[in-house]
Amino acid sequence: MALENDFSSNRHASALQEFEVPVRHPELCFDDANLAVVTGRQYFLVHQGLLCYHSTVLRGQVEALQLGHALALEGRPVLALQDTPEDMMYFLKALYGCAFGLESKEFTVISALLRMSTKYGVDDLRKEVMRILLLSWPTTLALWELREKKVTNIHGIYAPRTGLPHPLSIINLAREVNAPELLPSAFYDLSRYLPSQLVLNHMNGVDGTGAQISYEDLLKVLRGKEQATRFFSTFIVDELEGRDPSDACIRKRNIVTQRACQVAFEAVNFELIRDVNGMVCNRNSDPLFATAESLAMQTREDVPGEENRAVYRACEVCRLEYSSVVDAVREDFWRRIPEWFELEVGNWG
Repeated sequence: MALENDFSSNRHASALQEFEVPVRHPELCFDDANLAVVTGRQYFLVHQGLLCYHSTVLRGQVEALQLGHALALEGRPVLALQDTPEDMMYFLKALYGCAFGLESKEFTVISALLRMSTKYGVDDLRKEVMRILLLSWPTTLALWELREKKVTNIHGIYAPRTGLPHPLSIINLAREVNAPELLPSAFYDLSRYLPSQLVLNHMNGVDGTGAQISYEDLLKVLRGKEQATRFFSTFIVDELEGRDPSDACIRKRNIVTQRACQVAFEAVNFELIRDVNGMVCNRNSDPLFATAESLAMQTREDVPGEENRAVYRACEVCRLEYSSVVDAVREDFWRRIPEWFELEVGNWG
């Protein structure tokens, strides 16, 4: 490597000490490159045309380099940027078309690409990264249901943290890159943690993964959680307590079975209040799940084509009527999430 100018005089590369010389990146340096991009303690030898084609921001910075006065590395003009070498590596790989299969990439890569594509105005890359993130932090209930199924194994064990980043990391990222559409589902996910744990995390300044939680966000989480809990309690009172059988229920016409469907719904009510589903599935802080579970209690283990002889099971007519109620309640719940957590989102639900 030949230094044609005193690189240490470049004040924009503040991460370097005066006596330090940046190290050549072992992978992203091309023999026919005509630009040296310096980030931190590394530099990349890349093509000006590629960067300028994808980013008007980078084009402006490249054009601002004064030919004959710019610092040089290996005979190429130097563009010093305030990014980490890791973020720049992911970003350059994406621009060179080497970022296939982003769905399988770790959150470190995805978050870096979103930050860099936002900062340098690479709209196509940002849209693709947002599409991937919205699969796990969606704006619709249907996609939320799909995400929940993906993080539930064949044994019914729900383990989102093994396949998804911590919701607080998503909240911080969404604020950094101005992506408010990610916030409501992330706030709701965060609210499912015990409030005491959230308070403890705030006092410690971290969420257990290194992401900080602000006092304002903590209050929003707790207030939103309270609103969601009240909504669920109202649902239990209005739709389950003393629920009458359907007008078309055949059982109620028989003196022996006339209270069978009512007893079945009373059993569901008791299960929810006792929170048996929460004790078993560890999802007692998830009203969306608990509302759906109130129907699943009535339909689980049904055998198609055979008469349902399970104890405390409502008839098919009553279950279908209750199913429509559950669907409407869950849709209403989902629509209210941004309001409960005091978030403004243009496209939700």
